[in-house]
Amino acid sequence: MLLPNTNWFWYTHENELRLDLGDTLTFVAPFALKNLVNLPSEKQLFSLEDTEHYVALAESLDNSGLELSDGELVQILLNATAALKFHKPVGMKSWLYKSQSTNGVHYQLALLEPTDATFPELGQVIVIEQDDTCATCMLISNEFAVNSSKKFSKFEIIKVMNDRLIPCLVDIPVYKRA
Repeated sequence: MLLPNTNWFWYTHENELRLDLGDTLTFVAPFALKNLVNLPSEKQLFSLEDTEHYVALAESLDNSGLELSDGELVQILLNATAALKFHKPVGMKSWLYKSQSTNGVHYQLALLEPTDATFPELGQVIVIEQDDTCATCMLISNEFAVNSSKKFSKFEIIKVMNDRLIPCLVDIPVYKRA
């Protein structure tokens, strides 16, 4: 897995938020600039706070049992870090999802169930920020249709009440001990 270092820096170029990773590697965030705030006008170092969020989320996802390639994991981690640092607050969309009797997250992973029964597929999200009442999530499913007129794309930011989150319990292999 790609680990943060002191040479990483955020910048904007050609209407995109980018992160220079050194060694001619550049990450481009999928978010439109109109949805971002506090954009760097010059090079802005990947901060200690960015690193802490990146590493904590990496550990959480690693412990979750979710099977991801290193590339997928790094893409999720960088997008979540960019969203937490630069994304504008989004409006609550709880009415699109069923309230759950058993709710919460498991290693920051959760599922959302549309209220529209004609769209039975669940959307998988990671919780990037949460308080006592609501959670800001990032979709990690490829796409997620919640009704005939609303479809979310991978890495889109969704805010919901905590009672809409279904803990995502991934099968973790059990190892035998001698």
